[in-house]
Amino acid sequence: MATRTLAQFRAERKLWRKDVAQTLGISEEALEALERSPQVPPEIAQKITAAYNLPPDYFAVDLDAVAAAAVQAQKKAPTRPFHYFFKVSFVWQLLVAFVGAFLLVPGSIFAAMGTTLPEVYYAVISLCQSVITLVSGIFLSSYIRKKTPFTGDLVPYRFLYPYLTNMSVGWVSLLYSLVFQKAFETENLTYLMGGTVMSVPILIVCLILGALYNAWLLQAAVEVPGTKKDKMLLRLFSVAIAAEVLCWLLNLFGFGFTGRTGTFYFNAVLSFLLLAAVTVGVLVGAKKKPQLEKLWFVGFPVLALFLPDAIAFVRQLAESFTAA
Repeated sequence: MATRTLAQFRAERKLWRKDVAQTLGISEEALEALERSPQVPPEIAQKITAAYNLPPDYFAVDLDAVAAAAVQAQKKAPTRPFHYFFKVSFVWQLLVAFVGAFLLVPGSIFAAMGTTLPEVYYAVISLCQSVITLVSGIFLSSYIRKKTPFTGDLVPYRFLYPYLTNMSVGWVSLLYSLVFQKAFETENLTYLMGGTVMSVPILIVCLILGALYNAWLLQAAVEVPGTKKDKMLLRLFSVAIAAEVLCWLLNLFGFGFTGRTGTFYFNAVLSFLLLAAVTVGVLVGAKKKPQLEKLWFVGFPVLALFLPDAIAFVRQLAESFTAA
Protein backbone atom coordinates (compact mmCIF):
# COMPACT_ATOMS: atom_id res chain seq x y z
CA MET A 1 0.00 0.00 0.00
CA ALA A 2 1.46 3.36 -1.06
CA THR A 3 0.13 6.66 0.31
CA ARG A 4 0.95 10.27 -0.56
CA THR A 5 4.03 11.86 0.93
CA LEU A 6 4.60 15.53 1.61
CA ALA A 7 6.96 15.67 -1.38
CA GLN A 8 4.21 14.32 -3.65
CA PHE A 9 1.73 16.80 -2.19
CA ARG A 10 4.01 19.75 -2.99
CA ALA A 11 4.74 18.41 -6.49
CA GLU A 12 1.04 17.91 -7.28
CA ARG A 13 0.13 21.40 -6.02
CA LYS A 14 3.29 23.06 -7.37
CA LEU A 15 3.97 24.77 -4.06
CA TRP A 16 7.19 26.27 -2.75
CA ARG A 17 8.69 24.62 0.31
CA LYS A 18 8.94 27.87 2.20
CA ASP A 19 5.22 28.58 1.69
CA VAL A 20 4.20 25.17 3.02
CA ALA A 21 6.63 25.55 5.93
CA GLN A 22 5.06 28.90 6.83
CA THR A 23 1.58 27.37 6.70
CA LEU A 24 2.65 24.61 9.05
CA GLY A 25 4.63 26.95 11.30
CA ILE A 26 7.86 24.98 10.97
CA SER A 27 11.27 25.60 9.39
CA GLU A 28 12.11 24.62 5.83
CA GLU A 29 14.72 22.20 7.19
CA ALA A 30 12.10 20.45 9.29
CA LEU A 31 9.74 20.23 6.30
CA GLU A 32 12.53 18.83 4.15
CA ALA A 33 13.11 16.09 6.76
CA LEU A 34 9.38 15.30 6.80
CA GLU A 35 9.33 15.06 3.00
CA ARG A 36 11.90 12.27 3.12
CA SER A 37 9.59 10.17 5.26
CA PRO A 38 7.15 7.75 3.53
CA GLN A 39 4.50 8.59 6.14
CA VAL A 40 2.92 11.95 7.00
CA PRO A 41 2.40 12.51 10.75
CA PRO A 42 -1.32 12.81 11.61
CA GLU A 43 -1.03 16.33 13.02
CA ILE A 44 0.80 17.56 9.88
CA ALA A 45 -1.73 15.83 7.61
CA GLN A 46 -4.60 17.48 9.53
CA LYS A 47 -3.08 20.96 9.23
CA ILE A 48 -2.45 20.60 5.48
CA THR A 49 -5.88 19.19 4.62
CA ALA A 50 -7.52 22.01 6.60
CA ALA A 51 -5.30 24.76 5.12
CA TYR A 52 -5.61 23.65 1.49
CA ASN A 53 -9.23 22.38 1.58
CA LEU A 54 -8.26 18.78 0.86
CA PRO A 55 -10.26 15.63 1.67
CA PRO A 56 -9.58 14.30 5.18
CA ASP A 57 -8.20 11.04 3.75
CA TYR A 58 -5.90 12.80 1.27
CA PHE A 59 -2.74 11.33 2.83
CA ALA A 60 -4.38 7.96 3.61
CA VAL A 61 -5.60 7.00 0.11
CA ASP A 62 -3.96 3.89 -1.35
CA LEU A 63 -2.31 5.21 -4.52
CA ASP A 64 -1.71 1.69 -5.87
CA ALA A 65 -5.41 0.92 -5.66
CA VAL A 66 -6.27 4.23 -7.34
CA ALA A 67 -3.83 3.53 -10.18
CA ALA A 68 -5.18 -0.01 -10.62
CA ALA A 69 -8.74 1.29 -10.71
CA ALA A 70 -7.76 3.88 -13.33
CA VAL A 71 -6.19 1.21 -15.52
CA GLN A 72 -9.24 -1.01 -15.13
CA ALA A 73 -11.55 1.88 -16.01
CA GLN A 74 -9.69 2.41 -19.29
CA LYS A 75 -10.41 -1.16 -20.37
CA LYS A 76 -13.51 -1.53 -22.49
CA ALA A 77 -15.56 -4.68 -22.59
CA PRO A 78 -16.28 -5.75 -26.18
CA THR A 79 -19.92 -5.25 -27.15
CA ARG A 80 -19.93 -8.73 -28.70
CA PRO A 81 -17.65 -10.91 -26.53
CA PHE A 82 -17.93 -14.06 -28.65
CA HIS A 83 -16.88 -12.23 -31.82
CA TYR A 84 -13.96 -10.68 -29.96
CA PHE A 85 -12.89 -14.05 -28.56
CA PHE A 86 -13.14 -15.58 -32.04
CA LYS A 87 -10.89 -12.95 -33.62
CA VAL A 88 -8.30 -13.19 -30.84
CA SER A 89 -8.37 -17.01 -30.98
CA PHE A 90 -7.93 -17.04 -34.75
CA VAL A 91 -4.87 -14.79 -34.63
CA TRP A 92 -3.51 -16.74 -31.65
CA GLN A 93 -3.77 -20.04 -33.52
CA LEU A 94 -2.25 -18.52 -36.63
CA LEU A 95 0.80 -17.33 -34.67
CA VAL A 96 1.23 -20.71 -32.96
CA ALA A 97 0.95 -22.50 -36.32
CA PHE A 98 3.51 -20.13 -37.85
CA VAL A 99 6.03 -20.76 -35.07
CA GLY A 100 5.42 -24.51 -35.32
CA ALA A 101 5.94 -24.44 -39.09
CA PHE A 102 9.13 -22.42 -38.65
CA LEU A 103 10.58 -25.23 -36.55
CA LEU A 104 10.10 -27.59 -39.50
CA VAL A 105 12.14 -25.43 -41.89
CA PRO A 106 15.56 -27.03 -41.15
CA GLY A 107 14.13 -30.50 -41.73
CA SER A 108 12.57 -29.41 -45.01
CA ILE A 109 15.88 -27.96 -46.18
CA PHE A 110 17.75 -31.17 -45.38
CA ALA A 111 15.03 -33.22 -47.09
CA ALA A 112 15.34 -31.06 -50.22
CA MET A 113 19.07 -31.70 -50.19
CA GLY A 114 18.43 -35.45 -50.07
CA THR A 115 19.64 -35.85 -46.49
CA THR A 116 17.64 -38.23 -44.32
CA LEU A 117 17.32 -37.05 -40.74
CA PRO A 118 16.90 -39.52 -37.87
CA GLU A 119 13.43 -40.03 -36.41
CA VAL A 120 14.60 -38.65 -33.09
CA TYR A 121 15.01 -35.25 -34.76
CA TYR A 122 11.31 -35.13 -35.59
CA ALA A 123 10.48 -36.31 -32.08
CA VAL A 124 12.44 -33.36 -30.69
CA ILE A 125 10.62 -30.96 -33.03
CA SER A 126 7.27 -32.40 -31.94
CA LEU A 127 8.29 -31.97 -28.30
CA CYS A 128 9.27 -28.34 -28.93
CA GLN A 129 5.96 -27.68 -30.67
CA SER A 130 4.12 -29.06 -27.65
CA VAL A 131 6.03 -26.74 -25.34
CA ILE A 132 5.26 -23.73 -27.56
CA THR A 133 1.59 -24.70 -27.74
CA LEU A 134 1.49 -25.10 -23.97
CA VAL A 135 3.04 -21.71 -23.27
CA SER A 136 0.81 -20.00 -25.84
CA GLY A 137 -2.20 -20.40 -23.53
CA ILE A 138 -0.47 -18.19 -20.95
CA PHE A 139 0.06 -15.41 -23.50
CA LEU A 140 -3.54 -15.68 -24.71
CA SER A 141 -5.06 -15.27 -21.25
CA SER A 142 -2.60 -12.49 -20.34
CA TYR A 143 -3.43 -10.56 -23.51
CA ILE A 144 -7.18 -10.69 -22.92
CA ARG A 145 -6.75 -9.71 -19.26
CA LYS A 146 -4.62 -6.76 -20.31
CA LYS A 147 -6.99 -5.51 -23.01
CA THR A 148 -10.39 -6.20 -21.43
CA PRO A 149 -12.02 -6.18 -17.98
CA PHE A 150 -12.85 -9.89 -18.25
CA THR A 151 -11.82 -11.98 -15.24
CA GLY A 152 -13.56 -15.13 -13.97
CA ASP A 153 -11.59 -18.29 -14.81
CA LEU A 154 -9.79 -16.66 -17.72
CA VAL A 155 -6.34 -17.21 -16.19
CA PRO A 156 -6.99 -20.59 -14.47
CA TYR A 157 -8.06 -22.04 -17.85
CA ARG A 158 -4.83 -20.91 -19.56
CA PHE A 159 -3.62 -24.48 -20.20
CA LEU A 160 -7.04 -25.73 -21.26
CA TYR A 161 -7.15 -23.42 -24.32
CA PRO A 162 -4.36 -25.09 -26.32
CA TYR A 163 -5.15 -28.62 -25.15
CA LEU A 164 -8.90 -28.72 -25.75
CA THR A 165 -8.71 -26.66 -28.95
CA ASN A 166 -6.18 -29.08 -30.45
CA MET A 167 -8.31 -32.02 -29.39
CA SER A 168 -11.43 -30.56 -31.00
CA VAL A 169 -9.94 -30.08 -34.50
CA GLY A 170 -7.44 -32.93 -34.75
CA TRP A 171 -9.86 -35.01 -36.80
CA VAL A 172 -9.84 -32.41 -39.63
CA SER A 173 -6.13 -32.77 -40.37
CA LEU A 174 -6.40 -36.55 -40.02
CA LEU A 175 -9.28 -36.63 -42.50
CA TYR A 176 -7.18 -34.56 -44.89
CA SER A 177 -4.32 -37.06 -44.57
CA LEU A 178 -6.69 -39.93 -45.35
CA VAL A 179 -8.31 -38.28 -48.36
CA PHE A 180 -5.05 -37.10 -49.90
CA GLN A 181 -2.76 -39.85 -48.67
CA LYS A 182 -2.02 -40.83 -52.29
CA ALA A 183 -0.46 -37.40 -52.73
CA PHE A 184 2.09 -38.32 -50.10
CA GLU A 185 2.73 -41.84 -51.40
CA THR A 186 3.44 -41.09 -55.05
CA GLU A 187 5.92 -39.03 -56.98
CA ASN A 188 3.21 -37.99 -59.43
CA LEU A 189 3.44 -34.21 -59.70
CA THR A 190 -0.32 -33.82 -60.15
CA TYR A 191 -1.00 -35.57 -56.85
CA LEU A 192 1.70 -33.62 -55.08
CA MET A 193 0.40 -30.29 -56.32
CA GLY A 194 -3.17 -31.25 -55.52
CA GLY A 195 -2.26 -32.20 -51.99
CA THR A 196 -0.30 -28.99 -51.49
CA VAL A 197 -3.06 -26.78 -52.87
CA MET A 198 -5.73 -28.49 -50.76
CA SER A 199 -3.64 -28.12 -47.62
CA VAL A 200 -4.32 -24.36 -47.59
CA PRO A 201 -8.14 -24.50 -47.31
CA ILE A 202 -7.85 -27.40 -44.87
CA LEU A 203 -5.56 -25.28 -42.70
CA ILE A 204 -8.06 -22.41 -42.86
CA VAL A 205 -10.89 -24.77 -41.88
CA CYS A 206 -8.82 -25.99 -38.91
CA LEU A 207 -8.12 -22.40 -37.84
CA ILE A 208 -11.78 -21.38 -38.10
CA LEU A 209 -13.10 -24.44 -36.25
CA GLY A 210 -10.40 -24.10 -33.60
CA ALA A 211 -11.13 -20.39 -33.17
CA LEU A 212 -14.86 -21.11 -32.82
CA TYR A 213 -14.23 -23.76 -30.20
CA ASN A 214 -11.72 -21.64 -28.28
CA ALA A 215 -14.04 -18.61 -28.37
CA TRP A 216 -16.72 -20.80 -26.83
CA LEU A 217 -14.25 -21.96 -24.18
CA LEU A 218 -13.19 -18.38 -23.42
CA GLN A 219 -16.81 -17.37 -23.04
CA ALA A 220 -17.29 -20.22 -20.58
CA ALA A 221 -14.16 -19.12 -18.70
CA VAL A 222 -15.46 -15.58 -18.08
CA GLU A 223 -19.01 -16.75 -17.33
CA VAL A 224 -20.24 -16.34 -13.75
CA PRO A 225 -20.17 -19.68 -11.87
CA GLY A 226 -23.55 -21.37 -12.05
CA THR A 227 -25.73 -23.73 -14.04
CA LYS A 228 -25.10 -21.94 -17.34
CA LYS A 229 -21.32 -22.20 -16.97
CA ASP A 230 -21.56 -25.87 -16.00
CA LYS A 231 -23.63 -26.67 -19.08
CA MET A 232 -21.21 -24.82 -21.35
CA LEU A 233 -18.25 -26.75 -19.96
CA LEU A 234 -20.11 -30.05 -20.25
CA ARG A 235 -20.84 -29.38 -23.93
CA LEU A 236 -17.28 -28.26 -24.59
CA PHE A 237 -15.81 -31.43 -23.12
CA SER A 238 -18.42 -33.53 -24.94
CA VAL A 239 -17.24 -32.03 -28.23
CA ALA A 240 -13.59 -32.73 -27.34
CA ILE A 241 -14.38 -36.35 -26.42
CA ALA A 242 -16.44 -36.86 -29.59
CA ALA A 243 -13.58 -35.40 -31.67
CA GLU A 244 -11.09 -37.77 -30.04
CA VAL A 245 -13.34 -40.78 -30.72
CA LEU A 246 -13.73 -39.64 -34.32
CA CYS A 247 -9.95 -39.34 -34.66
CA TRP A 248 -9.48 -42.85 -33.37
CA LEU A 249 -12.12 -44.28 -35.72
CA LEU A 250 -10.75 -42.44 -38.75
CA ASN A 251 -7.27 -43.66 -37.96
CA LEU A 252 -8.44 -47.21 -37.50
CA PHE A 253 -10.65 -47.43 -40.58
CA GLY A 254 -8.45 -45.27 -42.79
CA PHE A 255 -5.21 -47.13 -42.20
CA GLY A 256 -6.71 -50.57 -41.59
CA PHE A 257 -7.11 -52.93 -38.66
CA THR A 258 -4.25 -55.23 -39.52
CA GLY A 259 -0.63 -54.55 -38.88
CA ARG A 260 -1.31 -52.38 -35.84
CA THR A 261 1.40 -52.45 -33.22
CA GLY A 262 0.99 -52.19 -29.50
CA THR A 263 2.23 -48.60 -29.70
CA PHE A 264 -0.89 -47.52 -31.60
CA TYR A 265 -3.24 -48.94 -28.97
CA PHE A 266 -1.06 -47.66 -26.14
CA ASN A 267 -1.19 -44.13 -27.54
CA ALA A 268 -4.96 -44.36 -28.05
CA VAL A 269 -5.60 -45.57 -24.49
CA LEU A 270 -3.20 -42.98 -23.05
CA SER A 271 -4.89 -40.16 -24.97
CA PHE A 272 -8.34 -41.19 -23.75
CA LEU A 273 -7.17 -41.59 -20.16
CA LEU A 274 -5.54 -38.15 -20.15
CA LEU A 275 -8.65 -36.54 -21.64
CA ALA A 276 -10.79 -38.33 -19.05
CA ALA A 277 -8.52 -37.03 -16.27
CA VAL A 278 -8.80 -33.44 -17.50
CA THR A 279 -12.58 -33.78 -17.95
CA VAL A 280 -13.20 -35.20 -14.48
CA GLY A 281 -10.79 -32.72 -12.94
CA VAL A 282 -12.46 -29.63 -14.41
CA LEU A 283 -16.09 -30.75 -14.20
CA VAL A 284 -15.99 -32.62 -10.88
CA GLY A 285 -12.68 -32.13 -9.08
CA ALA A 286 -12.80 -28.32 -9.23
CA LYS A 287 -16.14 -28.41 -7.37
CA LYS A 288 -15.41 -31.21 -4.90
CA LYS A 289 -11.81 -30.23 -4.13
CA PRO A 290 -11.31 -26.55 -5.02
CA GLN A 291 -8.13 -26.47 -2.94
CA LEU A 292 -6.53 -28.67 -5.61
CA GLU A 293 -7.12 -26.09 -8.34
CA LYS A 294 -3.51 -26.32 -9.55
CA LEU A 295 -3.93 -30.04 -10.15
CA TRP A 296 -7.20 -29.72 -12.10
CA PHE A 297 -6.32 -26.67 -14.20
CA VAL A 298 -2.54 -26.95 -14.49
CA GLY A 299 -1.29 -30.43 -13.66
CA PHE A 300 -3.68 -32.56 -15.72
CA PRO A 301 -3.84 -30.31 -18.84
CA VAL A 302 -0.05 -29.89 -18.94
CA LEU A 303 0.42 -33.63 -18.54
CA ALA A 304 -2.18 -34.38 -21.21
CA LEU A 305 -0.57 -32.04 -23.72
CA PHE A 306 3.05 -32.87 -22.98
CA LEU A 307 3.19 -36.54 -21.96
CA PRO A 308 2.42 -38.25 -25.33
CA ASP A 309 5.18 -36.33 -27.13
CA ALA A 310 7.57 -36.87 -24.22
CA ILE A 311 6.97 -40.64 -24.40
CA ALA A 312 7.44 -40.60 -28.18
CA PHE A 313 10.70 -38.71 -27.75
CA VAL A 314 12.03 -41.20 -25.19
CA ARG A 315 10.96 -44.11 -27.41
CA GLN A 316 12.69 -42.65 -30.47
CA LEU A 317 15.78 -41.93 -28.43
CA ALA A 318 15.87 -45.49 -27.12
CA GLU A 319 15.41 -46.90 -30.64
CA SER A 320 18.21 -44.73 -32.02
CA PHE A 321 20.61 -45.97 -29.33
CA THR A 322 19.53 -49.55 -29.96
CA ALA A 323 20.08 -49.19 -33.72
CA ALA A 324 23.50 -47.70 -33.11
